[in-house]
Amino acid sequence: MQKPFQPFQAGRRREDYGALTGNARYVDDLRSPAGRPPALHMLVVRSPYAHARIVSIHLDKVRSLPGVVGAFTGAELVHGMPTLPIGPMPGVFDPGRHPLAVERAHYVGDPVAVILAETLPIAEDARDLVDVEYEVLPAVVDLEQALEAEAPLLYEGLGSNVAFVHHLRGGESEVTFARADHVLHLRLENQRLAPSSLESRACMFDFDPGSGQLSAWVSSQAIFRVRETLAMFLGLDTGNILVHNAEVGGAFGAKNVFLGEEVVAAYLAMTHKRPVKWIEQRDENLQAQSQGRGQVHDIEAAFQADGILLGLKLRSLADLGAFLVATTTMVPTRVPLMLCGPYQVQAVESEVIGVFTNKATTAPYRGAGRPEATYIVERVMDRIAHELDIDPAEVRRRNFIAPQDFPYRTVTDVIYDSGNYQAILERVLELGDYPDWRARQRAYRASVHPRLLGIGLASFIELSGDSVASPAHMPREAATVRVRRDGTILVQCGVAHNGQGHFTTLARIAATVFQLPVEQVEVYMNDSSLPGYSVGTFGSRITQVTGSAVLLAAEAVRDKALHCAACLLEASAADMVLEQGSISVRGTPARVITLGDVARQVEEQPELIEREVPNPANGTAIEGLAAWREYSPAGAAYASGAHLAVVEIDPDTGEIQILNYVAVDDCGRVLQRELAEAQIHGSLAQGIGQALYEEVVYDEDGQLLSGTLLNYALPLAHMLPAFITDFVETPSPFNPLGAKGVAESGCIGAPPAIVNAVLDALFPLGITTIDMPLTPEKIWALLHIRRQRDV
Repeated sequence: MQKPFQPFQAGRRREDYGALTGNARYVDDLRSPAGRPPALHMLVVRSPYAHARIVSIHLDKVRSLPGVVGAFTGAELVHGMPTLPIGPMPGVFDPGRHPLAVERAHYVGDPVAVILAETLPIAEDARDLVDVEYEVLPAVVDLEQALEAEAPLLYEGLGSNVAFVHHLRGGESEVTFARADHVLHLRLENQRLAPSSLESRACMFDFDPGSGQLSAWVSSQAIFRVRETLAMFLGLDTGNILVHNAEVGGAFGAKNVFLGEEVVAAYLAMTHKRPVKWIEQRDENLQAQSQGRGQVHDIEAAFQADGILLGLKLRSLADLGAFLVATTTMVPTRVPLMLCGPYQVQAVESEVIGVFTNKATTAPYRGAGRPEATYIVERVMDRIAHELDIDPAEVRRRNFIAPQDFPYRTVTDVIYDSGNYQAILERVLELGDYPDWRARQRAYRASVHPRLLGIGLASFIELSGDSVASPAHMPREAATVRVRRDGTILVQCGVAHNGQGHFTTLARIAATVFQLPVEQVEVYMNDSSLPGYSVGTFGSRITQVTGSAVLLAAEAVRDKALHCAACLLEASAADMVLEQGSISVRGTPARVITLGDVARQVEEQPELIEREVPNPANGTAIEGLAAWREYSPAGAAYASGAHLAVVEIDPDTGEIQILNYVAVDDCGRVLQRELAEAQIHGSLAQGIGQALYEEVVYDEDGQLLSGTLLNYALPLAHMLPAFITDFVETPSPFNPLGAKGVAESGCIGAPPAIVNAVLDALFPLGITTIDMPLTPEKIWALLHIRRQRDV
């Protein structure tokens, strides 16, 4: 039996030095390659209307402005290009979205023209000279109004605004509901969110007409998807496209696919034979970047008098926005699959209706379906507890899947690989002083001047390590590990690093295999020419999937090195001992050879080892003391967790203060505690942001009311509490590291924990429902209505 991979010792992240010293190079820091002319700057002209026919676009004044290299309408540029791929889903209506708007604009911010200029200020001056004549059309913004027969249509050929209807049925819902003691009804909204990464979308392209090679520098989550997309739109062979990922200032799911402007920038670089750079401005980012969530749920929950949840019925309206990208439909259709959470639900029946509206498109945002599903089931759990007067922790205990039942197949046909949900909950209750807070709450409520103190819980599961299918000839992840002549180790993979700590993680995995200091391992990624492959950095998957590929490659090279050393030292491979960068014969320490010497001998005598199978990434063989290994997990790993929030509400202002916040996660074997905690802290900030502050808001005409960071309220550091975090480990059997994901847990657990805490505080006042974000104005209004009733 293979010995479990051991956690790493704490150490500094190697990614941080450049950012902390100001030497990190983002796309906007890049300049044209040596020998090439300065980069042209592309600027996008966007529709100010949510729905309008483009009558004409006049660009003569723009083209005559000194420094302007070109100005183009959407129709001029995208003629002959394919439309954006929408992903495999039967029965979905494809509106045929081009990289730029043609004939109609369908949301505020829809790109209708582009300007190419020598400098960005010239391009900005030129944009003011663009004259676009629009015929304004009625817009539809509200999801339920979009379904009405008289609603304005985004696409007349469809005959409605319904892009798809998706049904899922698991178990016998009618029988289950018939034998229930109680049925409750909830209407919940998961508001639209703007990912709002520190760095907006960014790209630079350069085309060499002599070699036919297109070089791309992007801020992306998936460099190989970038390569495939550019090849499809530009008619190039993937072998002629080289993609580099620059430093990435946040992505959170929104930089996983191109929305169109990036393709246009690449096309202009080809046609003008000069580098072209496009950096999305912040107002554009809030208008036109894909947004997250945007769902309205009607739920029925059947349960017994003892608090056992029997079944759920869900009718979900999913706001798709004005068009689809490859990942748009995946998010709302994933929600029903995750609806069981960590509980033994006997029946689930759902209908998900995808609805077009005159807004920016929706796509994955940190959590991607798991936050929405968890919010539903955790609100249900607390409502059951309050209706039956059972402690919310006890209700969860009674419904958990038992540890001995794993692997567990849910009624929605999802297989959970491992877990211990009871242990996680007990740990969060212990760390959060749950009994003491409940005692204080009872005392506050019994006092002459009651204080509005609430305690909220959330238990959840987190799908991780699974992904969309990669091309038929490619693995999901692959890496090459090499021993170099100086005895150091080189790791090469296809990961698009977004700041999570992948350089540190992969270096430590390889260093552990070779029993070397981590400083003697160098990691290369962010380059499609490297001997590696990756479907992308998303879904909390890199440690368990890419990390496993690196582990397998490192073990293969180590075994090759031991075999070669045995040949060179004329000893048995079973007697080889690897220590501190040298290989010796057991019992005869004088017979020794360094790893570097073995690598040199292999380079000079290739016959010493069996040649690797050619690298599928670029068709070349793996030379020297190295190994390419690919890895596709047998199944997804299901992380889990429990959160506890304690809040107090100021009855005069509606302000919510978080007094205590505890998060306990099971992310499998914790390889690096400090990196796992950092991911939890970051996702908690975003999860609490959704619960209390953030919302994308449009008016009835489709105008964006949250179009600046003055209107879109991101939480600041002082608005967040100090977090208490801990881990319960149940290793995944689906990867050799035993790892599971953790990066999205805060976005999954925080919204229901915070909302449940606030509703717990308001429960004595008869307030049982409220939609996020829980702004002071919203809370104050509810309290004001209650006071008026009591007068």
